[in-house]
Amino acid sequence: MQRRIMENQLKNFIAAFILYLISPGVYAQVKVWTLKECLNQAIEKNVLLNQDKLGNEISKINFEQSKANQYPNLNLNDGHNLNFGYSLDPYTYQYTNRNFSTNNLSLNSSVTLFNGYLLVNTVKQNKLIYDAGTLDVEKAKNDIVLNVLAGYMQLLMDYEAINAAQAQVEATSTQVEQTKKFVDFGKSAELNLLQIQSQLASDKLTKVNAESQLQLDKITLLQLMNTPVSNDFDIERQELKDLFPEIPISTEEIDKISEGFLPQIKSTQLKTNAAEFSLKMAKSAWFPKLTMTGAVRTGYSSLKNNITEYTTYQQSTIGYLNNNPADPVIGMVPFTIINNQKDAVSDQLKNNFNQVIGFSLTVPIFNNFQAKNNVAIAKINLENARLNEQQTKNDLRKSIETAYANQVSAGKKWTAIEEQMTLEKRTYSDMEKKFTFGALDATTFLIEKNNYNRVTMALIQAKYDYVLKTKMVNFYLGKPLL
Repeated sequence: MQRRIMENQLKNFIAAFILYLISPGVYAQVKVWTLKECLNQAIEKNVLLNQDKLGNEISKINFEQSKANQYPNLNLNDGHNLNFGYSLDPYTYQYTNRNFSTNNLSLNSSVTLFNGYLLVNTVKQNKLIYDAGTLDVEKAKNDIVLNVLAGYMQLLMDYEAINAAQAQVEATSTQVEQTKKFVDFGKSAELNLLQIQSQLASDKLTKVNAESQLQLDKITLLQLMNTPVSNDFDIERQELKDLFPEIPISTEEIDKISEGFLPQIKSTQLKTNAAEFSLKMAKSAWFPKLTMTGAVRTGYSSLKNNITEYTTYQQSTIGYLNNNPADPVIGMVPFTIINNQKDAVSDQLKNNFNQVIGFSLTVPIFNNFQAKNNVAIAKINLENARLNEQQTKNDLRKSIETAYANQVSAGKKWTAIEEQMTLEKRTYSDMEKKFTFGALDATTFLIEKNNYNRVTMALIQAKYDYVLKTKMVNFYLGKPLL
């Protein structure tokens, strides 16, 4: 017996030393976190959730771009060419061996008038993809909330377990003092004192283990919050609200309610609709495509000259009478004067300005079966999207069935342990009185005391397990978790 007491005391010392190493510092400034603060921190710091948000921002940009693709484009083009050797001047239409430069300036625009509704369906599809992504982000948030809620509830249970363990330590300490007095007065054997002291060491170890579990569960919650482990972390130890009554409806009714608001269901429905538009987009390859283009253009050439000519009349000898040089014939003779000057750039740009509007029609006749195969692939993707939607509904139904069964089972277990606790309290109280008055041996009393401790801890676990399971079912009913 003495050896057992020493072993228990050694275990108690080791556990207490470990708790001292991981417990908050005596003078640390403890920050108390509410459940809402823990949830907000977990949502804000979750890397995967933030990545989902960024991915959905890309989907939003794609949606906005698909809307902009319906508008006409507008481009300014300017090309400057240096020509060497024998070449054709595009503005004088003359071949020359002279080196010269040209510049072509144009403003171009084009718009698709019809392409089998491809642009319109692309806009609708990208809108569905963006909305589905938003719902996927909400689904990820819900998962985080449920995990953090479970971690928070675990800490509340740990604190209650510590309080229960402390109560047992205090009760056993009182019994140790009473037994010492009985031993001193010869009313009780020393063996009883050793057994009670051993029980006290065991109760202290139970408390140390509960405190150690509290620290480990704090680490778990902090990791769910993506927050570095710190000694100044604690939670608000709020009292549990009134326990929820057993859900009075069937799993089929819960399933119908949850399908109406849970984001994962709406997301898969939108993705199925997006796959339907993908099929329409693939079929658009069978339709003609009509495009309208327009442009305004001008340019200049360094060889472009402005040639002007005019005619004047002057008196001049046009012949001789009888071929006699002494008898000249005088008449008005026309003279043409040609003036060749380089055209100014501004004049060329103005003179070469022109506009053009054109229409382009493309009628698909044969495209190596690409359109046909793309349609076939789109049909398969649509069917796969429908199967994903059905699988999501099946998974939800299974989760609801499991949560409902767990809630009912936890409620029955909690009720049964409460009944057991009622009887155990009476039995323990009666035996404690008998032991106090020396009418019961220590071994029998300690067996009952350990039974009482075990039922106390089981009741704490059953209560919090029932509350958590009920909150899970209420989540599927759309009720707030906080």
